[in-house]
Amino acid sequence: MTASRSNVYTINFGPHHPSTHGVLRLKLTMSGEEVIACEPITGYLHRGIEKIVEGKKFISVIPYVDRLDYLSPAIQEHAYVIAIEKLLGAQATERAIFIRAIFDELTRISSHIMSIGSMTFDLGCLSLLLYGVEEREKIMSVFEETTGARMHLAYYAPGGVFCDLSESVIEKIKAFIEGIGFYLDAVEKLAINNRIFIKRTVGIGKIVAEEAIANGVSGVNVRASGNAKDVRVSAPYGAYALLGFNPIVLHEGDCHARFRLRFLEIKQSMELIKRCLGILPSGNYRNDECAKRLTIRGLPRNSVVCASTETPRGEFGIRMEVGDDSHHVHKMSFQSPSFAHVQFLRKLLVGVTIPDITAILGSVDFIMGCCDR
Repeated sequence: MTASRSNVYTINFGPHHPSTHGVLRLKLTMSGEEVIACEPITGYLHRGIEKIVEGKKFISVIPYVDRLDYLSPAIQEHAYVIAIEKLLGAQATERAIFIRAIFDELTRISSHIMSIGSMTFDLGCLSLLLYGVEEREKIMSVFEETTGARMHLAYYAPGGVFCDLSESVIEKIKAFIEGIGFYLDAVEKLAINNRIFIKRTVGIGKIVAEEAIANGVSGVNVRASGNAKDVRVSAPYGAYALLGFNPIVLHEGDCHARFRLRFLEIKQSMELIKRCLGILPSGNYRNDECAKRLTIRGLPRNSVVCASTETPRGEFGIRMEVGDDSHHVHKMSFQSPSFAHVQFLRKLLVGVTIPDITAILGSVDFIMGCCDR
């Protein structure tokens, strides 16, 4: 730390993991306790996935996509297989699109539970993290029984999914939805309606939707500021085109609104899963013609495709290039909602005090694995 007579000094906030929700360094210029400038510095977790996947077979890329935002792997897989299906001019089966939607929404619930737990833990409440881990374990059990994996599923396939949902898994999903009421009540009691949590979050870290969108911010962080942008509705994919729902929108734009919106989206995801289970048609869980065409003919040479999905953190996009080799990736790039949100901290943290930083970082809910890709 270097201080001057004018009481302006520079400090490093991070890159220690818990304090910055990942390996992120914030170079803060302070005037007393107030932040007057912020420079977010990423790259401490860099793994080079965009470069690693070059030259790999298209089907081999799926496990790498999983590891970007490691709290929403299934939804990122969804974007990737949609991109492949676009180039093939093929579609997933009717049963598969509902299975994908179920897994997408389970993933959203799991991610929001972790966001709620980590943010409240940062502000002094351990209980919701522990309660959340218990509920999330039930989702992990569904994933594990279906795919053999708990986090990095590698479950979505071009044309559908790699295996069907068993009756026992469907019953587990129903039991999870029926039994989550205790956790939701605890979130309301210990956080949303808690006077200490309200004092730490209401009016703190306000985001103006227009400015945020101009800077690439998406997801909960803009929907809590009055903008209804949601890829599932604005550019519906898979079963979302058939479910016909409206995004939940709040208008306060502060830390409390972002926290509350994730809580409300858990409830919405539960309803979407119930609807999908009620509709879930019989039939094949995969369009095998996709796999045959991908294996034998590959993708069209010298082509480019883009696809996006709505992750718990916002719009996740993929741009893939196929070169002269129709069986291997030529170039791949990802649009990370977390990266845009981290860069927006340059504006969002100016004018706040050091204790507010912890609340704001938790409410923005970024994942550094998706930033340092």
